[in-house]
Amino acid sequence: MYKNNPLKMYKIFEEIYYSRNYDNIKTFRVMEEVSVPFNKIMLNEYIYDEYKNKYGYKKVGNKHFLNTIGKTILRINNYNIKIETDSNYPIFFDDIKNYNSNLFVCDFDNKDYFWLDKLSSLQKEYSIVK
Repeated sequence: MYKNNPLKMYKIFEEIYYSRNYDNIKTFRVMEEVSVPFNKIMLNEYIYDEYKNKYGYKKVGNKHFLNTIGKTILRINNYNIKIETDSNYPIFFDDIKNYNSNLFVCDFDNKDYFWLDKLSSLQKEYSIVK
């Protein structure tokens, strides 16, 4: 619906991101209209299988912690995936892209957004996503 207008998508998600608890029902309805849910159980299992034997990895519920060169936390929900990292390009991007590359990425702190499948190898090196 909004794939050809990423700025409009970003603005909608930004409004959802910054909404407060008093708008929970309205916010959830808007999220349902603009997002497609994915199978968080399957994605959690996929990520776990990729990292379960790697040093510095831990999983607690829907949260995946990777503490190697940098610190990264991946939280998987029904309608969104949240990544907190001190890396410019979190390694989880590669895994998520292998699982489903048709995802819209928003970095609200840096006002950045892009389609995951459009991310090139050059952008990986210089991305401001944090």
